[in-house]
Amino acid sequence: TELGTLIKQINAKLVGHFRYYGVTDNSNGIHTFGYCVRRKLFEILNRRSQKKSLTWEGFAKLTDRFPLAKARIYVNIYG
Repeated sequence: TELGTLIKQINAKLVGHFRYYGVTDNSNGIHTFGYCVRRKLFEILNRRSQKKSLTWEGFAKLTDRFPLAKARIYVNIYG
């Protein structure tokens, strides 16, 4: 489906961002970035029709089916 392809592309970009910026002291930054991407995706999916067609509960069900990549630390600079 189109949505599956979109989520796959977003996940590839998220994982690349998390791998590059995912160092020990940057956990707040990458979690904030992941949250902003999630909000923007909700906004974009809600623009598909003139009325608001997607609620946060519906978006949560959608991300259960097509999960977004989670922010995580890839490099520990202390050990």
